[in-house]
This record gives sequence, structure tokens and C-alpha cells, in this order.
Amino acid sequence: MKKSNSTIESFARCMSQRVRKISDRAVAFLYFYAVKKDSGGTLKQLISDFKTAGLGSPNITKLRTAIIKDRRTAKITTDEWRLKSDKIAEVEKELQLSQCFKEGQLKLIAVDGGYIDKKRFQALKKKSGKLDFSRLLQMLTELDHAFSIGNYISVILLVRAILDHVPPVFNLNTFAEVANNHGTKSFKDSVLHLENSSRKIADSYLHTRIRSKESLPNKTQVNFSNDLDVLLAEIVRIS
Repeated sequence: MKKSNSTIESFARCMSQRVRKISDRAVAFLYFYAVKKDSGGTLKQLISDFKTAGLGSPNITKLRTAIIKDRRTAKITTDEWRLKSDKIAEVEKELQLSQCFKEGQLKLIAVDGGYIDKKRFQALKKKSGKLDFSRLLQMLTELDHAFSIGNYISVILLVRAILDHVPPVFNLNTFAEVANNHGTKSFKDSVLHLENSSRKIADSYLHTRIRSKESLPNKTQVNFSNDLDVLLAEIVRIS
């Protein structure tokens, strides 16, 4: 416990020099939890962090109201919040928080949102070669977290982005070429489904302009985790 407190104290000392508003400091602590612990925080934990870091004790009612209204946070349980996965980079840049880690940069978060298989992710992290997988790993991390908190438009757009990102792994230019030319029949069937179905769903949310009545994606519509895992397994195999 001492080690954990020491880490949050060090982060808070740095953060408090850049961040003045109590609500932004609470968001900064949620950033710390997201990046370092892959978790959220309760109001009780946040208030404890303020005290531990020597930043006083904010009013719990006002703090709750501020977090509820903040567009960067998402409610997990009755009294627990976490930073939205698609807001991590924004918060880091806006509040200059990457400088508050000794490593000096945002670490990749371990996946645990139910979309990306943990073992597959770890296998991919261990791969090295002429191609840099860091952006792919970050996209997979953000995809997994977006799915875990119900950001389904982000999920399907990230799936589409991943398809556009990986063709060079197969020495090809487009994902359509990957789907039609690489691997066994079973592999082609899975990635063709990604190409034909997930891309069309993503394009419908990416290119359709605002209308008088909308329909939003749900968990079922954006769940291409099985086919994506087939793709990742092949990337791990050939890398």
C-alpha cells in the first residue's frame, strides 16, 4: 500500500502544478487509474487521493456533481467512475499529464474489456521486427475499453481503422487484398466478413449526415471480436 501511495503522491505533486480546478484534478486521478491500473475510482477513493496528496478534502456532493456532468467520464457502478477510453489521450494532452510519470509517456493499458483476447494481445506485444506494432496495440487497447463502457460508435470506427492499418503486415496494400488473397479458406471467410460487414457498418456511421431520426449501434451490431481474433492470430503467426 505504501508503494501505491508513493506513486499517487508523486503523480499528484506534478499534476497539481499544472491543474488547478478540483473537477480537473479528479479527472486527472481517473486518468492515473486508467493508465496505471486499468480501472476506475470511487468517490471515496478520489477524496482519499486528494487527502493523501495534500490537496485538501473536496466536498463530496460537489465532486459527484462535477464528475457526473463531465463529458470525459463514464459511470461504472453506483458510485464509481472511469475515464472514457477515447478521452485518455485528450486529457493527457490538455492537462499535460504524461510528464507526471517517471517514464515520461503513456503506457499501453492491458486489455480487459471483453473484445480483445488477453493472451492474443500479450502475444502481439511480444512480437518485433521491421514493422512497429505500437499503434495497432494502442488501437486494440482503445477498442477494448470503448466496448467495455458501451462506446459502440467508437468500437466500429476503430475496427475499420484497424483493417486499414494492417495490410502491410501481409505485404499488401488494402484489406480487400488481404481478404481475397491471403491464407486458408477459413481465414478468408472470417476476414471477408470483416471487410464486407464491419466496414459497411462503420461507413454508415462515419459518412451518414445528421437526420431527423437516428438509430444507434448496440453491442450485438458492433461485435466482430471473433473474426478480429482470427486476424490477430494470423498476424501473430506470420510476424
